[in-house]
Amino acid sequence: MSFTIAIDGPAAAGKGTISKAVAAHFGMEHLDTGLLYRAVGAQMLQGVDPLLACQSLRPEDLGRRKFA
Repeated sequence: MSFTIAIDGPAAAGKGTISKAVAAHFGMEHLDTGLLYRAVGAQMLQGVDPLLACQSLRPEDLGRRKFA
């Protein structure tokens, strides 16, 4: 059986910490959607069309250093 867990809440509520712990506990992958939003936003600030920015994301675009 396959399932997805989504954790939502206000900023700085501990969602990232909890979601990483849950993923590790169940042996699941963790996707930080905030990184996706920031990566697309960074490309848009450089003049890239939003749809193209989404479609062209690469793993190296999600490096935390860029958005911290």
